[in-house]
Amino acid sequence: MNLAELARRSLELGTGAALTLSVLGVPAGWPFVGKMYIHQYHPQALFDGAGTWLAVHDDVVAARLNVEALVGEVAVTGWRSEDGRAFQRRMDAYLADLRSIEIRAVVTAIVLYTAGAALAAMILFQFLVAAAMAAVALWVLIAAVTPLSLAMARLTATQSLIKLFEGYQAVEAPLDTLLHGCATALSATAVVDVAHEAAHSDHSDHSGLNDLAAATFAQGPMLVWGTANRVERDLTAHGLSGRCPGGTSSRAGAPLPNGLPQLAGAKAVNDITTGSQTITGRYVPEQASDGSYSFPSE
Repeated sequence: MNLAELARRSLELGTGAALTLSVLGVPAGWPFVGKMYIHQYHPQALFDGAGTWLAVHDDVVAARLNVEALVGEVAVTGWRSEDGRAFQRRMDAYLADLRSIEIRAVVTAIVLYTAGAALAAMILFQFLVAAAMAAVALWVLIAAVTPLSLAMARLTATQSLIKLFEGYQAVEAPLDTLLHGCATALSATAVVDVAHEAAHSDHSDHSGLNDLAAATFAQGPMLVWGTANRVERDLTAHGLSGRCPGGTSSRAGAPLPNGLPQLAGAKAVNDITTGSQTITGRYVPEQASDGSYSFPSE
């Protein structure tokens, strides 16, 4: 079983436990369902991406060593003219660019490995939480044999689930901070590299900035789709929680109208079954051979 499958099984187990507890008069399991729905990840994609960047690093190192060997052979011939010095400066700049690519490749690989490991750890933790919820649900179900023991079990289960949810949130907060940090590190790596190239160019070369802008524009459809997909996911999670999203609104935290949580639940089942969001999942932009995406107008 891969980690993505384990994440799905955790959601199924947690949802089943929450339903059982709700029927037994313990609704404290529902806040977990929305959270577990959000934390559906596929960390292997990050590990694969990190491996690709490490391969890029190895290829660039090999190329740099070959170029250094060739330049060294030219230097020993005693080429001391102005053309020779210009050649050396140009090759030094080229080798510096290769070293920059090496550094960026390693940084990117480390960031991707870190994010993948963090998500994998979250999936394992979430499975343990789902198992604990199932154990609590089973205990309350057994205690339902007598009304007195059921009342005590409901109280104890509610207190336990509240504490468990606080622990879940305590783990979720640093994960969120770490993932934002990883995204910032990747962005900073690209920005610093482009700024360094522009600052140290003899002719104010802005090709790096132009390439970054062109690459961002080429990814535009995917960025728009990704944002819409994220909004749909978050709204579904709020629907599963049965509460209005938090914020400054007067209805923040208030119960949702009857029918919406059930609709969100049905949608979530379809999302997990099909492996994509019900609404935006069918509109994934098609990727061209060069890695770009076509706009609808094209």
